[in-house]
Amino acid sequence: MTMRSCPGEVKSILNCLALIIVFIPGCAIHEVSRRNGPGEEPRKVFQVVKHGWHVGIVVDQDEMASQVPLLDEDFSGAEHLEIGWGDARFYREAEPSAGLALRAALWPTASVMHIVGFSGDPVRYFPASEVINICVSRSKYKRMLDFIMEGFERRPDGEVIPLGPGLYGTSRFYRAKGSFHLFNTCNTWAARAVGATGVPVSTRIITAGGLVSQLRRNGRDRFACP
Repeated sequence: MTMRSCPGEVKSILNCLALIIVFIPGCAIHEVSRRNGPGEEPRKVFQVVKHGWHVGIVVDQDEMASQVPLLDEDFSGAEHLEIGWGDARFYREAEPSAGLALRAALWPTASVMHIVGFSGDPVRYFPASEVINICVSRSKYKRMLDFIMEGFERRPDGEVIPLGPGLYGTSRFYRAKGSFHLFNTCNTWAARAVGATGVPVSTRIITAGGLVSQLRRNGRDRFACP
């Protein structure tokens, strides 16, 4: 399965980013959470998936689809949705050019959501990627879902706006809010989504490695899934 890199971390700017990149060979899984204590509300697991330079977030399909009917139609039968955000032109190009990459990185551009529907263990579905399990309270998990929902551009009737097939598997693009640029990339968006749960993570991140290294470092003891 081929994953597209985030346009904010294309080869043309790798030299200036290299000092803050953490490289992890192969496939790995980590857990970030804290066990339930007496009287605490139930906890919920979601995943952060690192595909090279790009990070996606995996949530349950039914909880997203219950709020967005079109997602229920487009991903019926799927157990999970992997969600990414990025530059509208670069993300959707089958063979993106260096010019598009620089445009996406250096000038504010329109954005899209990319959603992949799948079933089963995320580690098995993304065997070449690093997967981090994050466990938070259900109320904090809902805050992240609310953040993701707020990222969709919508029609006057409140429905999301489909833009066509996605990059791999059962996937679709949808129009998103916000402008993409070097300091507001797919990975800073993902950091804000994770941060909405209360997991300590800086949103001043422009690399997938920077985000994932924070999750490993900050969550090693404070946050292991039961």
